Amino acid sequence: MKVRLGLDIGGTTVHGIAVAAEEPHHVVTEETHPTRKGGDGVVGGSLDMVAALRSALPPDAEIVSIGLGVPGIVNAGAVTHAVNLGLDGDPLDLAALVSAGADGVPTSVENDVKAATLGGLQWLREQGSDIDDLALLNVGTGIAAGLLLDGRLRHGSRGMAGEIGHLVHDPTGPLCPCGRRGCLELYASGSGVRRQWAGTAAELFEAAEAGDADATRIRDELTSGIAQAITLLAYSVDVSCVLVTGGVVSATPALREAILARLRADENTSLGRLAGIAERVRWLPAGHPAGALGAALLGAGDEEVRSWRS
Repeated sequence: MKVRLGLDIGGTTVHGIAVAAEEPHHVVTEETHPTRKGGDGVVGGSLDMVAALRSALPPDAEIVSIGLGVPGIVNAGAVTHAVNLGLDGDPLDLAALVSAGADGVPTSVENDVKAATLGGLQWLREQGSDIDDLALLNVGTGIAAGLLLDGRLRHGSRGMAGEIGHLVHDPTGPLCPCGRRGCLELYASGSGVRRQWAGTAAELFEAAEAGDADATRIRDELTSGIAQAITLLAYSVDVSCVLVTGGVVSATPALREAILARLRADENTSLGRLAGIAERVRWLPAGHPAGALGAALLGAGDEEVRSWRS
């Protein structure tokens, strides 16, 4: 048996899976460990996860690749600006360090949202879709997108393709930690809700329905912000599908309905009808391991990813 390992390294937990190296890439085993911070912690925690997954595999299993998804800027396997992992200084050559500690198994590292885009594409394949242009919009603590165009992940000239959370949504809005005012992330994210509301997004919608003025304002900002992000992705790169994921939307059906209603309202114009943005939106099921699955599929390479279209 040949398998690929995928690690989705978050600020709190590391989710690791082993999947069959060949289609349909079914999950063989999985583990969840607490995240360890700092350079040594991230490398050591990754190797501990590799060892745990290896020990759970059949004795004849061969690990052909390891992939890691991390919340930071990634360039040629090195990670910078992963503040939630305690990495905000010199680049950490995570790919080389993990490979060296894992008996030389080829190792790839990718930004976590970009990696999850590959996992989202695999889910769409399983649903019978044959698209090759996809934006995965992750609405979690922040908001960011991964772009897969013509079967290839788009990184951009500086690795920042899809980093839309710090586009300005309201120039008169509050100061963002990035230094700008009114960034999209301050409204259309879990942290944006928590900045203004003590409860969950579901409780926010309930309070708004009951007539709470503050809840209504925050609900409308959240809805319009996510709808704007979807519209931006649809208009800028004209993807066939915007696949939306993240706890904020997965746990709140009323939010999903409100986003679609906002997008359909834009179809009152001729351009809006032509764009048909609402019909492009899909919701990744709650609990789907897109991050870890996509990390595992990093080792498959672009040629295999593009072959999923056929």
